[in-house]
Amino acid sequence: MNDEILEKIGLTNAESRVYLTLLRIGKSTIGDIIKEANVSNSKVYDILDRLNKKGLVGITKENNGRTFEAKNPSRLKDLIETKKNEINDVEEILPELDEISKFAEPTQEAEILQGVSGIKTFTEDILEKLDKDDTFYILGAPKESNEFLAPYFKEWHKKRIKKGIKCKILYNHDFSKEWVEMRKKSPLTEVKILPKIIRTPVLVDISKDQVATILFGDKPQCIVIKNKKIAESYIAYFNMLWKMSKK
Repeated sequence: MNDEILEKIGLTNAESRVYLTLLRIGKSTIGDIIKEANVSNSKVYDILDRLNKKGLVGITKENNGRTFEAKNPSRLKDLIETKKNEINDVEEILPELDEISKFAEPTQEAEILQGVSGIKTFTEDILEKLDKDDTFYILGAPKESNEFLAPYFKEWHKKRIKKGIKCKILYNHDFSKEWVEMRKKSPLTEVKILPKIIRTPVLVDISKDQVATILFGDKPQCIVIKNKKIAESYIAYFNMLWKMSKK
């Protein structure tokens, strides 16, 4: 794999080495990354933080420290869009990157994704994993989510509908009425409004085996838990609130 191709889309040489290393070896500690990617101890955290903000690396906090994992190579497409004229070769290497990632261990149970890129990493991953007739649940949907990513979410729902994935949304009471009415008219979509006394400051996305808590503001974050039993408990909680809410 030629690191220079990844550098064409904005990754530094060190970022390219670390990302490719994580694709190859899977979930890793700092020590493993320093050894395998040949980067210095003083720079590795900064490199991983930048990759995390680009939506290319997930971070898990564990009792004894942190572990890191490369995200699906398809996330490179967001970077590709910004430098299309320079990166004709990059689309060609995505299958090769996918092959590298197959040798990694199974994905981690929890991770933290930073920034808007991190939020997109999660939502695109969900869209890829859900099948036709599956249901995706959105709880809370604070108005800040619309302010940050309204155009993106609009396109995401179009892709969801095209794939045949159902969606149930519980909006906060103060969410944009115009947006709510528009979403009500969407195919494969059910919408209700939470009671005024219930307001969530975060967006909670729930699929059949993942739950994401998305925080907006100056430093957006997406905290993802990958556990089917936890997802099922959140769905049960969602359904309880659904019964309490109005159309």
